[in-house]
Amino acid sequence: MVCVLFRLKPAIKNGVDDHRYQNTINSFKEHYSEIDARVNQEKGILAFHRMFLITGLALYKALHDEFQNQEELIETIHDILWKGPMSKLIRVLAFFIRRSSDPFHRYLQILGPNNEWFFPCPPWEKVSVEIQDGIGWHQKKCPYVDFFKREGVVELTRAYGDMDERIAELLPEHIELRREHAMCKGDAHCDFLYYRKQPNLGPTRYPLALSLSKGAKPKGA
Repeated sequence: MVCVLFRLKPAIKNGVDDHRYQNTINSFKEHYSEIDARVNQEKGILAFHRMFLITGLALYKALHDEFQNQEELIETIHDILWKGPMSKLIRVLAFFIRRSSDPFHRYLQILGPNNEWFFPCPPWEKVSVEIQDGIGWHQKKCPYVDFFKREGVVELTRAYGDMDERIAELLPEHIELRREHAMCKGDAHCDFLYYRKQPNLGPTRYPLALSLSKGAKPKGA
């Protein structure tokens, strides 16, 4: 928890009033310890996701009484999570992805939901869908949704799901994420529809895209 709190403190300080800051920190510590003690341990990359889930839930419990508006509370937690442990690392990755020979392909390989190391199946479940000038998935199962459902705060999943759009926005000249459905809003799946901003560059080298477009000629052929 010490490492988590070290990274979060500046973002929490920006997200709450000065006179509430220390109380928020103390409350966060208490809730994090309580949740950590009762949630099953994980190994490997799932241990990171466990930590990230506990962090968001502890923030929710620490800040819940400070906000009258639920939407404002979720947005604040989203901003704290993004500005805390996530933003700097992802911006560095995006910097190198933009300079790769095929940023669209590299993005999907590293930061997209089909990164099987970061989003292993199970516990995630994804089904590919065919879209023009891009690659799409319908995510049918998500441990983040499952976790917050068990905790009775499924709406908190949005603080995490909105990060998909913020990450895609770091490469606005190469990729666009469109989403019409989200499980945190009660839908049966989450949309991950990634469109290449420069489709005339030809089909992506990503294997899934090649399998989806098998038999179709690339534009300009």
